[in-house]
Amino acid sequence: MKINNKTKKTRKQSLLREPSKVMKLDRLGSFHQTRLSFSRQLIDQLKTNKWIIKISKWDIDKHGIGNAIISSVKGSNKFCLVVFCHPIKDQDRSDRVIAEKWDMTFSLFNGKPTQAEINYMSKNLKVQEAGHHLPKQMSLSRANKSVRVFNSVLSSLSEGKQPDKALINDIGYLVRTTAVYGNGKFGIGDFDSISEQVFLKKPFQAEMLTVYLIRFFSIELVNFLAKIKGGVSSVRLSDEISKHIGVGNATGLGMAPFLINHPELLHKWINARETAISKVLAIENLDIKQQNEIIILLNNALGYCAQWKVDDQNQSVRIKNLSLDLETIINNPNTKKLLSQTYPLKNIFDFFVDQISLETEEILHSIFIEPFSNIVENLTEEMAAVETKSVPIKYKIKKVINIIRQNYDWALKVDVNDQKENHFFWYTSQAKLEPRLGVQVRDHGSEKQLPFDIAHQVQNTLNLLETLPENMTVSEVMIKYPQTRNIIRRIIINDTSEYSEIQDNLHSDKTKPIDILRCKLSFFGASKYDPKSDLWTRITLFQGAPLPHQLQEKNACAWIFPYLSDA
Repeated sequence: MKINNKTKKTRKQSLLREPSKVMKLDRLGSFHQTRLSFSRQLIDQLKTNKWIIKISKWDIDKHGIGNAIISSVKGSNKFCLVVFCHPIKDQDRSDRVIAEKWDMTFSLFNGKPTQAEINYMSKNLKVQEAGHHLPKQMSLSRANKSVRVFNSVLSSLSEGKQPDKALINDIGYLVRTTAVYGNGKFGIGDFDSISEQVFLKKPFQAEMLTVYLIRFFSIELVNFLAKIKGGVSSVRLSDEISKHIGVGNATGLGMAPFLINHPELLHKWINARETAISKVLAIENLDIKQQNEIIILLNNALGYCAQWKVDDQNQSVRIKNLSLDLETIINNPNTKKLLSQTYPLKNIFDFFVDQISLETEEILHSIFIEPFSNIVENLTEEMAAVETKSVPIKYKIKKVINIIRQNYDWALKVDVNDQKENHFFWYTSQAKLEPRLGVQVRDHGSEKQLPFDIAHQVQNTLNLLETLPENMTVSEVMIKYPQTRNIIRRIIINDTSEYSEIQDNLHSDKTKPIDILRCKLSFFGASKYDPKSDLWTRITLFQGAPLPHQLQEKNACAWIFPYLSDA
């Protein structure tokens, strides 16, 4: 890709990787969580600001049905997770976002709800999107039990025993969410309406707090029911096992369009990550403590991989290769030798990069970033974006053509007449209002496709622009040719936000939407990716995170690569 001298100089100084290398689906689909991930940011904030989390209401019966409130307090600010547990038949549990019944429904409430507000929510939360919601509600969520794990843990605790660690590790959660909505969705509160809440300024913090409190509730619920069932013979779930329990999530195509529809935000996230990587690779020397921490993290990652079990054959092979790569790095005497030399992390990466998989490359980046919270601290402030639909009027056709030729060479290389490059099309299901992926030769409705055929649009727009006067403004072009508005806006965004575009044809028969899902989920802080197809995956959030009573412990924020000893 051609770049101007200014860009070359900036990238040389900062060691930022080329977008043409980073923004490929196979690499985006190899990302792991880092200290920049939003769940990690939440735990940092809870610890730094000394939030107090406790049960403020518990009206749950012996069958696990009823209402509870978990409060999270920082000074005069309070957010309460309002919980309703419902009776549900086994056959009604589903991973699908379009399900209509759940074991539990939740909302993060701004302040302390009155009884009248609780009564109102009791009628509306259980129907989720179909309900009418209050502006004080900051999130909307629902979850189902992982019945096999929940019942096994309940049985063990009631008998005075800790549950089987292997089962806990294989699943990793007691409950699994199917959606966590925020920021004005379905009539709940808009985050801009409570601007005094600083922590909401960072992306997805209300949603992450919701999930963290759901995790706490699920652990307290199984302890409560075990006590009822076993009486004095029962025990509580140990801190070791509780800490390894996260919240499951099933994520499908509904999440994929987000990164495509928000190019400025995508750039912010990737740019922060790439900046963090460049900063740690530029570290000139590590002290003995830091060298040892890198070795420990490599071994922790290997232990994590040993307990990362999936049914998907492709991901199983990737995990196996990742484990072999990590063993090679750990056992190679050059690793410790390079750690004690100048530019240790860069030299380790360069030494092994030709021998390892993409999955290993990206887990190394997560490892290298982990010990340096001071480096990423300011970067987390740069991960939100104020997006606009307008286009700067200064851009003229000549400038836009130059941007296309410099930044979109990947799109110009796509043979848009090849049937394989037109295999898929993206659309929104009229029945379920959910994103879907259609196959051109099989499915109807391609005339209503979503505008994700970026390569095709770029080529068509370039052909048009080359027939127009060079000094014509893009504003005039978009007025005269409104079909170009979306793609010209994207091209102009990419001029200053180079990581804003996924550099693969999303209509190609080689496209795997799960790569887009994994990229976004890595920024949420997901672990144990468990693909169920190319279209959806299960993951775990907050596995290994400190419990509320552990937030002030010294290493509370260091919980990457959780694994359970002797599992």
